Amino acid sequence: MYFRSTSGFDVGGMMAIDFEPLIFLRDGTSYEIGETVLEDVDLAAERTAKPRSFGRWKRVGGSFVLTDSRGASNDDKLGDGSFFRAFPAAAGESVARSYRRLSGGGNTALGGDVTIAVQSRYDFKADGRYERSGSVGAVNSGASTGVGTAIGRRGTPEGGQYRLDRHTLT
Repeated sequence: MYFRSTSGFDVGGMMAIDFEPLIFLRDGTSYEIGETVLEDVDLAAERTAKPRSFGRWKRVGGSFVLTDSRGASNDDKLGDGSFFRAFPAAAGESVARSYRRLSGGGNTALGGDVTIAVQSRYDFKADGRYERSGSVGAVNSGASTGVGTAIGRRGTPEGGQYRLDRHTLT
């Protein structure tokens, strides 16, 4: 299993970097996992339902050549910050750190008047507990309508127990 960087639109319409998971199969096939938990992937069903998620891979020296379903190829080198291996969690392993993510949308980066931001935070404890919190906000400057608006909401923190099983967090 590997991760590679992708780009897309984010808060205010700015370009942002994200990472997508890929698996490399022994037959030279690559698969863009998407939202499915790796251990639950039914490859035969996915090949039928999502053929564009499959491509080919080959190793050339210190790089991988990835060819998507349309035939477009990219060279990705391990360790360059945009392509790296994902290691499975060991049995009984835990995490003791916080993870934050900022995402959203809008068009202010392109001269528009709308910005939407969503912030998520996960705090994992070594004893198997976690807390999740987040907030959302949106602003319309009113430049195109003459009426500006803004909203915001902070969610109540919630939590529970977590468990790591190879590439899956439950």
